[in-house]
Amino acid sequence: MSLTASLNSALSGLNVAQAGIAVVSDNVANVNTEGYARKSVIQSARVTGGVGTGVKVEEVRRIADQFLNSELRIAMAEFGRFEARSTLQEQATSLIGDPTGERNLVALLDKALVAAGALSANPEASGNRSALVDALQRFGEDLDRVSDGILDLRRQADRRIDEKVGQANTLLSQVHDLNLRIASLAQSQEANGLIEQREKKLDELSQIIGIRVSNTEDRRVSISTTAGLPLLDTELRRIVHENAGSSDFGQVFSPLSVERVDSLSGQTFTIDGNIDDLLGSGELRGLLEMRDGDLNQLSVEVGAFAGQVADRINAVHNEFTAVPPPSAMTGHDTGALATDPHGFTGIASFHAFDGSNNIVATATVDFGAIGGTVNDVINAVNAGLGGAGTLALNGGVMSFSAAGGSAGVGIAQDAANPADASGRGFAHRFGLNDLVRTPTGPHFQTGLAAGSAHGFTGEATFAMVGPRNERPLSTAIDFGAVGGTVNDLLTQLNTDFAGAATFGIDGAGQLTMTPAGGFSDFRLELTADNTQRGASSRSVSDFFGLGSGPQASMAAGFAVRSDIAASPSALALAEINAAGTPAVAVGDNAGAVALQGLTSATDAFSGAGRLPAMNATLSEIGAELMGRAGQAAQDITIRAEDREALMEELKLKVAEISGVNMDEEMAQLIQLQTAFNAASRVISTTNELFDMLLQI
Repeated sequence: MSLTASLNSALSGLNVAQAGIAVVSDNVANVNTEGYARKSVIQSARVTGGVGTGVKVEEVRRIADQFLNSELRIAMAEFGRFEARSTLQEQATSLIGDPTGERNLVALLDKALVAAGALSANPEASGNRSALVDALQRFGEDLDRVSDGILDLRRQADRRIDEKVGQANTLLSQVHDLNLRIASLAQSQEANGLIEQREKKLDELSQIIGIRVSNTEDRRVSISTTAGLPLLDTELRRIVHENAGSSDFGQVFSPLSVERVDSLSGQTFTIDGNIDDLLGSGELRGLLEMRDGDLNQLSVEVGAFAGQVADRINAVHNEFTAVPPPSAMTGHDTGALATDPHGFTGIASFHAFDGSNNIVATATVDFGAIGGTVNDVINAVNAGLGGAGTLALNGGVMSFSAAGGSAGVGIAQDAANPADASGRGFAHRFGLNDLVRTPTGPHFQTGLAAGSAHGFTGEATFAMVGPRNERPLSTAIDFGAVGGTVNDLLTQLNTDFAGAATFGIDGAGQLTMTPAGGFSDFRLELTADNTQRGASSRSVSDFFGLGSGPQASMAAGFAVRSDIAASPSALALAEINAAGTPAVAVGDNAGAVALQGLTSATDAFSGAGRLPAMNATLSEIGAELMGRAGQAAQDITIRAEDREALMEELKLKVAEISGVNMDEEMAQLIQLQTAFNAASRVISTTNELFDMLLQI
């Protein structure tokens, strides 16, 4: 080997040692940098014409286990998912209250029923009447607080989804830019620095969205979700979230979509209009699950509980009358039409009273002996009272008022054969003497049959919505064009949702949906509804209780009837004794005793959300609601803790492989220093030999 070759070989050794020292320096500087992967200089012998001519740097390699990194990102995504859920679920549970405390829904309901017990002991005491009304008002206010709080959490989840989508899009764009820069560089320390930046961006992204990363030959990476949705390859994608702004009970939020970004023009093109079900993990998945699943279900459960309480309290209150009887009884908007079937069997008596609480006129209606419509009932009552009272239906609201000199009105069930329509008397069915009111419901047993006129105008959009906001089927129905009967509506729904669900109407007039196989977790929602039933204010969703909204909204606005709240003396606590003089008496406690009886009375609850159907007392239903909410929060917290433990364990394993070990680096530095000194010595010696040659 010539002196020149020796000098070149020594210079190559010097350069490689310098490169190694630079890498060690970078490693040591980043010993405490989270997520940093140590570098190592990979060197090989330089050979020219079969003769060794020194050494060269093949690459500066990041020391990383791609499999472990992938598993860590999956664990980070799962932790992000359950951590996002846990935060919101804990807030929702705190809204419902501590089961052992005195300010939860069940405790407040129990206080109202205890107040009814005190009232039964002394029904004339105004303080006892006020105590019952106040207790019911407090229960209603707490229902309103809980339902509004859950709705606000859904809004909060939607805002956080918007934030996370923005962060994910920023990270995807940054990774795309880094891809381009890395691909343009050869193997170099600069390229490795950019790769390090890209890895950090990928780690951040994986907590928001569960991702899979694959490497290309030019050192770029492509990204897809764990479900296979491409987010980045040679072209960038952008996730789109439609900010809902304000939201209402049972709202169906627009799904996330994805757009392709043209690399030249920057224009975007929608390539997938619903990607919610393709986001399998990450904070976004957790927020979507809470917004569209857990929180919506809880809202429906609280609403159904409120509806059950209202229906049972009103069932009792409608059996009795105030003393003196009211001059008018006005129901709530049931959406009923005069041509609807009344659906009653049995007998009820409609009374008119004078100023001394004596009956002056009675219309006893045997529902099986008159015509079958609501209008037939109205005509029978008005004819029987002979002008002493008036039963009327206007805009879906039934009213019964004194007329012709009478002072008050009241309705009594026949003792032997009481009027009944799906377990409700006439006054109860139309809410004529309700104690509490809810914005919708509190039940959706309409009394209609398949052949009844549906009575709707306008248009509504029905959609099958899955647990991950899937929308496999959707249809817009124009009620003016669908045909005039309930059966026409059912036929249209069964046609449009063929293979996914079957629709029918039960004996109580409640619309039913039975999902087909493969759609058991799907629910029916109305994404748009501008319908109206006759002159009432009821839409098709409110009338039949379709979608989450009508049930969820029952808890908001649960309140004591306004005239009773203003004057508790209007509480209906007395039985009508048609043979008595007077027919109603001051001090009658029958109604208060019946209200107190709700403490132990069991009744069928049809279930809602994740609450199962059960035969239980009101307090037991409330306790089940609270227990399930608490258990859900605990389960999610445990899952989050399990995922965090796995994530931390994987981080330790990654650090064992990729982390900087100071002892190893110092040993490497000594070795490199020795190599550098040796190469320098060879260069010095070679220079001396050159000098000697030049002196010859």
